[in-house]
Amino acid sequence: MTIRALGLGLGAAVAFSAVAVLEAPVQAATIEGKTLDFGGAAKLVDTSVGGIATLDFAESPAGLGTPGGTVNNVSLGTAAFGGFNSIFSISDLQLEKTSDTTWVLSGGPVVWLSGLANGIGFTLEAFDLTQNPSSSFEALISGFFTPSGLAGSGSLTAQGGFKLNGTSFSADITAIPTPALLPGLVGLGFAALRKRKQEDAEQEA
Repeated sequence: MTIRALGLGLGAAVAFSAVAVLEAPVQAATIEGKTLDFGGAAKLVDTSVGGIATLDFAESPAGLGTPGGTVNNVSLGTAAFGGFNSIFSISDLQLEKTSDTTWVLSGGPVVWLSGLANGIGFTLEAFDLTQNPSSSFEALISGFFTPSGLAGSGSLTAQGGFKLNGTSFSADITAIPTPALLPGLVGLGFAALRKRKQEDAEQEA
């Protein structure tokens, strides 16, 4: 492969990356500041302190006990994530039990939500679950939406049956703008394109 051919190949890859970066702000704008509300059914298959529990989300119509599950979009006032009552997929979670009443996400980030409108998904980075004195459960959620990369945070709540036979839950995640990251990425893309043009000009000279 000649140096020029290699340069053209690299240039094409850079151009593709630049287009992807430039699309990110457009995708981000559709959900920026908006809240995804969803609900379904789940069961916490518990363990002893120090062990790994499973948060099993029900799949419609199969119910609990299947890998992964499905939930309903109940967001009001926005169609950015899909139509009201539309269904999308949710992954089961492995949670480390850190005390009698607390659990945290085990392992690295998890592709948690998928199948929303326009290819939107959500990657979970933290899930801190607590059982309250009233026996209800509440989790704090954080991660990021894909493909926009916007950070997202929210919560999940469920009643006491969470650890027994399973129960319904409700959750919400709000897309938080992170504009400081995008100009830097765009700048890198344009710098790479300028370098490619300069190298092409030198080859032709």
